[in-house]
Amino acid sequence: MPPIDNARAANLARFARLTARPESDIDLAQGALLIAAHGRPELRFEPTLDALEALAERTRIRLDRGDTHGTVLDRLHDVLYAEARFRGPTAAEYHDADNSLLDRVVERRIGLPISLAIVALEVGWRVGLSLHGVGLPGHFLVGALDGTLVDPTNGQRLTPDDCQALLRRALGDRILFHSSMLRPSGRREILARVLRNLRTVRLAERDWPAALGVVDLLAVVEPVNPDHGRDRGVLLGRMGRFSEAIVLLSRYLDERPDESDADDVRQVIGIFRGRRN
Repeated sequence: MPPIDNARAANLARFARLTARPESDIDLAQGALLIAAHGRPELRFEPTLDALEALAERTRIRLDRGDTHGTVLDRLHDVLYAEARFRGPTAAEYHDADNSLLDRVVERRIGLPISLAIVALEVGWRVGLSLHGVGLPGHFLVGALDGTLVDPTNGQRLTPDDCQALLRRALGDRILFHSSMLRPSGRREILARVLRNLRTVRLAERDWPAALGVVDLLAVVEPVNPDHGRDRGVLLGRMGRFSEAIVLLSRYLDERPDESDADDVRQVIGIFRGRRN
């Protein structure tokens, strides 16, 4: 097995062990860094973890004994956005894979909402804040136990009307905001959403090996989702590994023969069979 494949296999095993833990024991930063390290065996985690701790320490020194939860949240805002200047990407920057790689997000201070939410959660947890992720469709938020909602791209607190505006900007007028959208997101769920964002970017780049690596990680987080086997089969075919692709796609059809994409999958299998010969 080539060294890069050995490294991917080792990273995948580490990711599987981490995500197999009870939800509350999953280290979100470590999980995000394992995603960032897939295909990058040279990546060291310590600089990013040290940077998160440094941001937490910069927040701590601004706190006084007895500060309320809201005051601590204000100091976190000051450090992350006024001082460190974390921000969301511009339209030109939006489709950069670095926006989903935690080490690059911390280094560049630019990331997708969910990536910046991971930074805010990790720093907030280190200073004792009870925060959680909120998977609003089209935009990820940070929530607090008192109901406060924060946009992780700029640190602003949000009202329900603000949430509706975010929905409209991302998805148009077809979806109306309602309180059930504010359900806290679990750590596994957050990692899966990071991976789906990264998969979209890798597919747009036509980087099939990188996209395959992302799908492999997704299959670890969502092991009963047969879509990942189908996607893996398509990507293997695009990489010229037609026999492996046919096996996976045939298995998908066996499991979901009446799925709406079944005819498309059968057509892809036929194409791969022709190319194999």
